[in-house]
Amino acid sequence: MENTRLLEGHAALVTGAGRGIGRAIALMLAREGCNVGLIARDAGALCKTQAECEAHGVRALSLAMDLSEVASLPSAIEACVKTFGGLNVLVNNAGIHQFASAIDADLNVWDRMLDVNLRAAMHATRLALPHIVAGTQAGRRGAVIFISSLGGKFTAPTNAGYAATKHALTGFGGSVFEDVRDFGVKVCVIYPGWTNTGLLADWLRPEEVIQPEDVAEAARFVIASAPTVCPTEIVLQTQSSRAARLFSTT
Repeated sequence: MENTRLLEGHAALVTGAGRGIGRAIALMLAREGCNVGLIARDAGALCKTQAECEAHGVRALSLAMDLSEVASLPSAIEACVKTFGGLNVLVNNAGIHQFASAIDADLNVWDRMLDVNLRAAMHATRLALPHIVAGTQAGRRGAVIFISSLGGKFTAPTNAGYAATKHALTGFGGSVFEDVRDFGVKVCVIYPGWTNTGLLADWLRPEEVIQPEDVAEAARFVIASAPTVCPTEIVLQTQSSRAARLFSTT
């Protein structure tokens, strides 16, 4: 039977891969034949994701680290390239959030959000792109995907620090696309609404919100898109109007 896996022999790096959206994307990539590098702070969660990925017949590399320390990223990229023989897909998914009014927000928390949500994505992208471009020039698929949030499209009270980081990803991702579009590299910012990541508020039901696998399917759509087109932004709204209203009022 002919092998039809989309990313057979490719390699990817996914941040925030221990659980939630990052784990779902890592598993999607593994099912498509892609070797995966996995970054998160929780080494135990990473080991579980690694085992689940390897069950699909690919190689997986766990890299436990705190992404607020961007100095650790060069060695992570190098480890992926050395282990897998290249790097073709980068998924910048890791992120942290805290509701706090701009009047009394903790500046240290804002700084950490900037480090994890924005600076880490910028550094990882800069370090990965030469390898991704080399892959596309050799005939492989290449993509950089940013997992943002509806908080990167709209503004809301008690959300200034988080919104700042996610709005910044929009500008960064769009500019990166302009730099690499002629190399055939796909660049997309995905904006999920309420997602079932285990951090839902009490008044939201898991079955009425976006699932991590839904976001993973959007990422697959980007990677699989034809050479003549690039979906540069994807907004994922909950089908439930109740959940959508709750998002708009928090």
